[in-house]
Amino acid sequence: MTPKQAAFIQQYLVDKNATQAAIRAGYSAKTASSAGERLLRNVEVCEAIERGMSDLAGRLGITAERVLLERSRLAFFDVRKLFRDDGGPKPINELDDDTAAAIAGLEVAEIWEGSGEDRHFVGYLKKYKLASKDPSLAALDKYFGLNEKAIRFLLPSIEVPADCAKAQASIIQAVAAGSILPSEAETLAGLVEQQRRSLETSDMAERLATVEALLKERGRA
Repeated sequence: MTPKQAAFIQQYLVDKNATQAAIRAGYSAKTASSAGERLLRNVEVCEAIERGMSDLAGRLGITAERVLLERSRLAFFDVRKLFRDDGGPKPINELDDDTAAAIAGLEVAEIWEGSGEDRHFVGYLKKYKLASKDPSLAALDKYFGLNEKAIRFLLPSIEVPADCAKAQASIIQAVAAGSILPSEAETLAGLVEQQRRSLETSDMAERLATVEALLKERGRA
């Protein structure tokens, strides 16, 4: 493994952005996108990234079970648990773990009455800011694939980058004909774009290898 590859691995673990990681690791900004994609296809680099992520998760105590538990607490939070049987709000120290986890913030304000010498402290006004349920529900939905379904659509064969234009055109035609949904088309278009980038990167690598071989032959002549 080269020093640049090792640097890329460390930078990728920061934000998992391959392009920015490549730039920070010393690769040219002009070719950082293709360099990042190429590095993520390198088996040795991928294995090192997996080890790094596993090590980070272990040190931070991050497990799939813990993350899903926190997501579940937010997604299925019951607002009634914030109150006592008489309707009054519970002090924060009386909240159970599931309820406390759903509180994103707490605002406390003093309440005073009267003015001048008659002004006196009455108590505190406490406002809970609750975390939104939607992101957590969506995350659980995605993780468990509760609403996923197979997209039944036959794409044209993609052998070279030029074939991607035909594939994208067929996707647009399918949407217009009502054969697939716009959301399904977006997923398919993303896959086609990934394939285009992969083919272009592979093609560029082959060209560079050919040029290097020619230069070596000329050097021997």
